[in-house]
Amino acid sequence: MRNVPRPAPFALFGALLMTGCAADARTQCFAPGTDLPASEAVLAQPGVGESAKQLIDALGSADVPAVRRLLAADPALARLPLGKGADMLSLGVASCEREALDLLVAAGAPLDGASAGGLPLTLALRARDPWFATRLLAAGAAPAPGGAPILPLRTAIGLNSIAGVDLLLNAGADPDIAERTGRRPLHIALDMERFRIAERLIERGADPWAIDSGGANLATATVTEMLTDDDAEAAAQKRLRAKVAALNWPKPFPTPRAIRALALEGRWPPAGSGAAAVPAGVLDLIRERAR
Repeated sequence: MRNVPRPAPFALFGALLMTGCAADARTQCFAPGTDLPASEAVLAQPGVGESAKQLIDALGSADVPAVRRLLAADPALARLPLGKGADMLSLGVASCEREALDLLVAAGAPLDGASAGGLPLTLALRARDPWFATRLLAAGAAPAPGGAPILPLRTAIGLNSIAGVDLLLNAGADPDIAERTGRRPLHIALDMERFRIAERLIERGADPWAIDSGGANLATATVTEMLTDDDAEAAAQKRLRAKVAALNWPKPFPTPRAIRALALEGRWPPAGSGAAAVPAGVLDLIRERAR
């Protein structure tokens, strides 16, 4: 279950993302390791008209007066699809200019980005200034966008940002949102040794008995030796271990393999836990794994 923690990958733009751009002043507005949308790559996409190119260039150079002028002349520019997952609002977040973002939102830019993938919000969560993510959520951006429902929470967890997790949960994100494998934000936090965030997720309603198709679970994470050296996280892991004991977790703690077997027998979560049953799709994946 355990991997060495590292910043969550941010690669939705694929070839449209630029890396190693320390010389670009915009990168100073974002957490280390953030790949920013490359306006040059977007400009090269076929079908991008001259006015759209001017707006892309203005956003790339953080030229707010030009952004204001172009959108005043044609607000529909904010809503243009740009190809390969690109969108004006993400470029606006990358500009690190509050007014540019406000202008795009006012012009009706899709708040969840291209194909509802949530790129604007995901990038905003990586901004050092929480205003950008707060602004998008207040405007109506989905904390769990349809194209990538778990991505915003995964991003906040990868950044070890309790404030970011709280922001998303306060905006309506489900702490138990799950991938097809049953993997939930709690499993992601435990796997990345973000034990303080795991505590917060449980406080906010995450199911401590939940498992994924690999048998990942809370108890195993609390007794696995940490790979990172962080006193605050170690203390949180210890508190979680005490919480597991208070939940009357079976002893000795079942291994992930044993938990998968219990789930297939209908005996996980344990009777009396009050927890929801393992989803049928996750059970199907466990069966496939057992073959």
